[in-house]
Parts: sequence; C-alpha cells; structure tokens
Amino acid sequence: MADSTLQRSSTNGAWRLARQVGLGLLGFLLLIIVGGMAFQRIGEMRDQSLYRAPGELYDVGDVFLHMVCRGDGAQTVVFSSGMGNPASSWRPLERSLEPDFRVCSYDRDGLGWSEDSGGARDAAIASDRLARLLDVASITEPVILIGHSYGGVVARVFAMDHPARVGALVLLDSSHEDMGERFPPFAQEEFKALLDGFQLAPWLNMFGVPRAFDLFAPAIDGLEGQDHAQSLALLNSISHMRGTAEEARGWEQTAVAGRRVAERGLGDLPLDVFVAGDWPDEMLPSWTVMQTELSQLSTKGRYHFVEDANHPQIGMDARYVPLVAAVVREHAQFLSGK
Repeated sequence: MADSTLQRSSTNGAWRLARQVGLGLLGFLLLIIVGGMAFQRIGEMRDQSLYRAPGELYDVGDVFLHMVCRGDGAQTVVFSSGMGNPASSWRPLERSLEPDFRVCSYDRDGLGWSEDSGGARDAAIASDRLARLLDVASITEPVILIGHSYGGVVARVFAMDHPARVGALVLLDSSHEDMGERFPPFAQEEFKALLDGFQLAPWLNMFGVPRAFDLFAPAIDGLEGQDHAQSLALLNSISHMRGTAEEARGWEQTAVAGRRVAERGLGDLPLDVFVAGDWPDEMLPSWTVMQTELSQLSTKGRYHFVEDANHPQIGMDARYVPLVAAVVREHAQFLSGK
C-alpha cells in the first residue's frame, strides 16, 4: 500500500514537472513571438518616418502606383525592377544618368510605396499597368526601358505590346521564361524553392526575422549607405513582401507572357543584354545560352558578359553602373539623330 502511494506520488510529481516545463516553454515561445512582432512594428514605424515616398502616387485604374522622376533631360529612361526589389534600388544608376536624362523608377503593384490591388500579378498585367502609368504621368515619347531580373520579362512584354513607346531596351541579367525548366536539375529545385520561399517571406517579416538578421540584404548587394538602408527598409516591410509573394505566385503566367515575346520577337528594336558572370559554375552555361537567346530577340540585339558581377550587382554596384550608363547614352544619341 505504501509502495503504491509512493508510486502515485512520484508519477504526479513528474507530471507536474513536465506540465510546468511545457508551460514555461510555451510562455517563452509566446514571448519571442510577441517580442518579434513588437520589434517589427517599431522598426516599420521608424522606417516610415525616415524614408518617405520620394515620388507621387498615380491612379492607373485599379491601383495607385508610386513613381519618382528626376532630372530634366529630353530623353526619358524608365526602370523596371526585379522581383522583390523596390524602385529605390536603382539610385546609383539614376544618379549616373540624371545630369543628361529624365529618369523614372516605379514600384509595381504592392511593392515599395505603391498600393496593393489585391489582385493577380504577372508580367502581362504589369506591362498593361506600366502603359497606363506612363499615360497618366504624361510620358508619351519613346523611352529607354531598363529591366533587371523579373523586371526584364515585364520590359520585354511591354516592348512587344507597345513598340512605339520603347526607343531602346536594356536587360540586366534578365529572368528567362524557361529557366525553371532549363537550369540543371538541382538549380531547378532551388528556383522552385525560391518561389516558394517568397510565400513565407511576409510571415517572416511579420515576426521581424529578416530585420533581425538582414536576411534580404543579398538582394541589394552593391548598394551602399543611404541607398542600401532605404532599400533594405522596404524589403523588411510586411506589405512589400506580400506584393513580392504575389508576383512569385504568378510566375507561371509570367513565363507564358515571356514565351509569347520569344515567339514573336522584337523586330529591329535596339537591344542590349547584360549578363552577370558570377553564377555557380554548374548554372552558368545554361544561363548564358538563355541570355544569348534574349539578345537574339531583335536584329539589333547585343550581348555583354560582365564577368565579375553577380545578379544584383550588375545594376546596383558602382563598378558596373558605368557600363550600363554608357550604353544608355549611346542609344540616346541614336534616338536623337546625333
């Protein structure tokens, strides 16, 4: 009888200890979650006070898009950002061109300082919105259009759908519509994981994880100082990553739009394709083949291999910005008849 009572007492004690440990762990987890959310909220409030929208919001019918134009040149250069990158990531290249051009960068639906439509997103939809954005901003002359990464697909679709509005096209390590199928098998899995990872990003931002560990800093490799701080603040915002997740969700439709351009081509549109050389050795051969195909979309296409640049650096790093700026000036001289 005594042994039975002792056993029950020991069992009850172990259960109470386990329950206390479990409650303690749960409380600690809740503390981390609440602390992370508070950290994120305070950080976003600070960022919003430090980095106010530099441009204007334009009503394009179904959403208000943010665009900022600088410089007073006769020729307009328009920038189309990569997936997940805000318009502010173009600042080094913009500064290089501002003395001679009007430079306009904008945030697509749900990104940066733009509003979120709540609707689907893909390159064809983005191309249509860009046309309406230029209309309401009274940009009617042919522009020099520069697209980086995912923004390169948007730029190609726009150039095909609105050929009279594009005087020259410059692609910076542009996404290719078939890269998810033509990369080596391991890279195909990594690409799929990247698209899936964008779905997780808004949730990570909600709890302040990327903000605490600078997880998104590699996306803006090449930016420095205030340019880096401002762009990273936007990447760390919940709303920006929600917009990015929606673009990633629409990748298959974007690829369809890109294939439509590949079938029809871009005629004799002046086209320059810049290719970053700092890709993994296993991926570089297939990447360069796909980029060569992009340069062949036009009879006036040119291919530029930038050996040491990585994917974001090619449009953001001070070492490579002059290469792009030189090509833009060359196109501008041709368009002006000089």
